[in-house]
Amino acid sequence: MSIRSCRQAVIRLPGRRIDKQVIFPYTREGLSGGKGLLFFIQTQGKVVSAMFKKLFIAIGSVIALAVVLLIIAGVIVYVKVDKAFIAAQMSRALNRQVSIEKIDVSIFSVLSGIETGNVTISNFKTPAELDALQSKPVAAGDVFASIEAFRFKVKIKPLLKRQIELGELVLYRPVVNLSKNKEGVMNIDDLIKSGKPAGQEAEDKKPAKPLRADDIPVAVSVGEIGMKDATVNYYDGVYDQTIQIYGLTALIHDIRIDPKDLLKNDEAELKLNLSARSVGPMKSGSVRTFDITVGVTGKVIPFDTATRLLEPEAILHITLPEGELTGLQIFNALAAVPLLGDYLGPYIGFLKDTQSWKDSDQSRMDLRYKASLVEITNGRLALKDADLSFDGSTNLQTKAVDMNLDLMLPEEINEPVRKLLARKIDASIKNPEVKKYVEPEKLADIAMRPLLNQDGRIELVAAVGGTTQKPAVKLTRPRLATLESFVQENAGSIVLEVGKEAAGKLLKEDQQKIIDRVEGLFKNK
Repeated sequence: MSIRSCRQAVIRLPGRRIDKQVIFPYTREGLSGGKGLLFFIQTQGKVVSAMFKKLFIAIGSVIALAVVLLIIAGVIVYVKVDKAFIAAQMSRALNRQVSIEKIDVSIFSVLSGIETGNVTISNFKTPAELDALQSKPVAAGDVFASIEAFRFKVKIKPLLKRQIELGELVLYRPVVNLSKNKEGVMNIDDLIKSGKPAGQEAEDKKPAKPLRADDIPVAVSVGEIGMKDATVNYYDGVYDQTIQIYGLTALIHDIRIDPKDLLKNDEAELKLNLSARSVGPMKSGSVRTFDITVGVTGKVIPFDTATRLLEPEAILHITLPEGELTGLQIFNALAAVPLLGDYLGPYIGFLKDTQSWKDSDQSRMDLRYKASLVEITNGRLALKDADLSFDGSTNLQTKAVDMNLDLMLPEEINEPVRKLLARKIDASIKNPEVKKYVEPEKLADIAMRPLLNQDGRIELVAAVGGTTQKPAVKLTRPRLATLESFVQENAGSIVLEVGKEAAGKLLKEDQQKIIDRVEGLFKNK
């Protein structure tokens, strides 16, 4: 037997702490003696070991391939994507000069995303102007928008399945300057309409084809898109006025749109926080000045599932934690109702002044928007001088209003209003003989009754029609007569018997029947 015809195995004997090396001789024709079992164990172990080895090699190859692909993609991104590349792509898409101060790109950007810093975007430029301004900074007086940073990240794997999954596209602390000239042309019309420069007439007068869900070639999934801590300045040249939105954080997240399964995938979650104020008095609209803070949560349904057309529907819950507004047209119209002036005097005039609220968790509304129609439910404003509840609808195109208002005044003004009514009633009685027998305080108590609700607070309910700029307010509760008519109809009930004839002189001839009706009341006293 040659050495090559032998194999070696190390066996640990049971109950012993020593290893014994045994040489099992065999020939190619077979095993010798009773040593076949040990050879079987030895050869089967080699087979299993070989299987695991191949499996590990296969898994390692896949991982290595994935790493290589990511590295290749990262290298391509690292080599191709720089400030000039991003600026050129943005400039071509926006028709505006773009300047980027810095960009953070590495071979791992395909996973971590790309972040740019200090981006400045000009107003509209022609292709020739863009060529001339290439690599130059945006002029200070020509800034359309500036962005402190923006980050975007596209998922690689879904692209292979004809799906777009955007992990993140967020602008940080952008400042956008929007404007409308005296002819009503906005400086973003080229972006949102025909792609032509602002003010340039489109050659093709045919209306744009409405966007359908079927026009989207792939399923879309977006983790988060929007802006944080933004400022938007809007100048309206038609009315020469400016509005500023500040502290704006607007994020649309969990966006899912799948044209093949629109019933289940046609939704985007929305989170919005902002403050808005007028810069100087408003020269049009439904309010003179305002400065309010708004919080919004809800969802947006981009496509109508029946028509499959792009007709966004928004279902939102809005909070109004603090704010200040002056000259709200609806409040002005309510305060101008003559009967309320008769009964409440200066205690309703506060509606024409500045309304404010702060640190309020009660001011809120639920809103549904679709096709220019805004429907409001559960609306409430906890004002400093009153509590306002409201619901109804308004059309953003026609400005038509159909609202219900419920205004409750603080209980502290009940007594001042009662004293005011007593003075007015006393002043309305000109006949000195009648004044001897009429008690204005009692008449004031009677006049107060229809004004008070079950909680003992003055409550006014009104229906609002017309438009947001010219609202028409109709008082629906309480139903009030003029103060003069009230005095004429109620004075007799508290005039003493001896003064009834004198009271009759105060009343008009056609009111004499009131005295006759009251006569029975006196006889029962």
